[in-house]
Amino acid sequence: MDDLRIETPAMGVRLLVLCRSARRNALSRDLIGRLHAGVAAAKAEGARAIVIAADGPAFSAGADFADLDGSVADLDFDAEMSGLTASLRDESLVSFAAISGACIGAGLDLALACDFRVAAPDAVFALPAVRMGILYNPKRLEQILPLMSHAIALRLLLLAERLDFADARAGGIVTHVTEQPGADAVRARALELAAAAVALPSQAQEAAKAFAASFGRPGFDAMDWEAWRRRLLDSDQRQEALQKARITK
Repeated sequence: MDDLRIETPAMGVRLLVLCRSARRNALSRDLIGRLHAGVAAAKAEGARAIVIAADGPAFSAGADFADLDGSVADLDFDAEMSGLTASLRDESLVSFAAISGACIGAGLDLALACDFRVAAPDAVFALPAVRMGILYNPKRLEQILPLMSHAIALRLLLLAERLDFADARAGGIVTHVTEQPGADAVRARALELAAAAVALPSQAQEAAKAFAASFGRPGFDAMDWEAWRRRLLDSDQRQEALQKARITK
């Protein structure tokens, strides 16, 4: 069976499903490459939102140890993983990770690269690099640590703790929740959110994602975005949105 299933459940929405449940959806280098290609294809084919979900009881148990040899050569795995996460962060696609069960190591890295993380009550999170005798990819840590509280980051990095749903939600890792456990429930909720996302004006949404990604970086200046805002003010999408607002008010 293929390790990745790709579906288009609604107009503008692309669903990528990890299908390695026998391996707890561990991320092999081949699967990382397929995910990267899937994100690129979604963008090229006009999708505006992407949902990454998983079959089975785990979102992802992390890196596939069969692709690691415990030496500096494992930097090649880091490079491929960083390429995937960069594609999710930098594309205009609005991205959602649908998480139930274990979301560990590289699996958590993948989820944190998405704009939103939709989690079921059975979700658990960990970044056990210290347990494996390494420091996690420093460039990725620089990007993901601001997404969570300092206390939660220390529990993940220094103690290699497994965080339950409640702690991950309180610490900023989880952005949306489902009441029911399991992959089906969390996937349905993520797809619902994705459909709502693509119903919004695309140009303003793209500008907002780009602004949020740039905010706080060296050299950031809000005034640099004024020209983009002016273009939006004069856009057809702006006029259509105003017309809809007048009708429904």
